[in-house]
Amino acid sequence: MVQRTEFWLYVFVYFLGPTIGIVYLNNLGQIAESRRCYQTASLVSLSSSFTFFGRLLPSLLDYFFSSKYLPPRPALLLLLTAPITAALFLLLNSSHAALYTSTAVIGICTGAITSIAVSITSELFGSRNFAVNHNVVVANIPVGSFCFGYLAAQVYESETLAGESKCMGMSCYRRTFLVWGQLSCFGVVLAFLLYNRTRVFYGKRLKALNSFLNH
Repeated sequence: MVQRTEFWLYVFVYFLGPTIGIVYLNNLGQIAESRRCYQTASLVSLSSSFTFFGRLLPSLLDYFFSSKYLPPRPALLLLLTAPITAALFLLLNSSHAALYTSTAVIGICTGAITSIAVSITSELFGSRNFAVNHNVVVANIPVGSFCFGYLAAQVYESETLAGESKCMGMSCYRRTFLVWGQLSCFGVVLAFLLYNRTRVFYGKRLKALNSFLNH
């Protein structure tokens, strides 16, 4: 599995998309405080609700729509990674509306990707040794959490005024959001490459499924 180009594309899309989203959601309280948004409870509730709904979304789509009308899952991965990028750049806006909107978008997209990732792993690499394969894929989450969290912490500390224990203002996370947004943008490019490399495989798979259903 690790010798395939699709594997590395898939891992880095995950690393530069939903993993960044997870790190953002884990730091949401401190981010809100630095922007002087003190309704932390409602913001955390919003992120939890949209993340949960995001996890349900792929199942709802599968239930209500025939598989022949749904795009292949790598295409869904691309469509869900792009809004995360947009939301990260939207956070450069200082308004509370931008904070709430970005949190909702990142929550629902991150939740949906973590849900469809299980199916993508099985479809691309087979059901044999599925548990091991998927654990290898999601191993990027703790690695990404450390890397992106460390970056955010370094920027936060560098923007904290001397003698102060907390950083206040947009500058606390501005550079972090810029870097995260640029990395996530690269993740969108990788997601497109993954979709392009797998669309023939998914096209044949869909034809086989339709042929089976017609008989």
